[in-house]
Amino acid sequence: MKSKMLLPLTFITIGVTAVLSLLLNIGTSKEIVVTHEVIKPTSTIGIGIGTVRTFNIQIAVDGVSSTDNYLVGTLTTLAEGVKGNQELRSSNLIFVFGEEANQIVLGGISLYPAAGATLAVGAETIRPITGGSGIYKGVTGQVVSKNLGAEGWSHVLQIQVP
Repeated sequence: MKSKMLLPLTFITIGVTAVLSLLLNIGTSKEIVVTHEVIKPTSTIGIGIGTVRTFNIQIAVDGVSSTDNYLVGTLTTLAEGVKGNQELRSSNLIFVFGEEANQIVLGGISLYPAAGATLAVGAETIRPITGGSGIYKGVTGQVVSKNLGAEGWSHVLQIQVP
């Protein structure tokens, strides 16, 4: 009797495992590494709370540079004197990959040195991906950005594509 029950139980276990695996792993996980030169704001408007900094810079995607790959963004100062005289800034960053239609957008907040246009050298921040378009439609995930000083920046996009 035990051997007759073992085979159906094995198939049920395999079936349940497969269904759970599909439910928990919807979509494809992918990592995109973006690098670029040192950022210099193209415009800074205002002083103190409400200051808006904008920039536009060509990026390399997984080590390949192209004029069709770029990053544009705005940073807005929301608060001053936070955690050791830093500023809290919100970001709207848009990564464009090859065609204008293929974008990944991220936002969020980060702490910045009060006198600096960017994160401090060596600093790292994590921001949520708020959406995507084109081949990135429906993408979710997060981006880990790091200021590498004179070597520029790295952004590791950890994405889940539906």
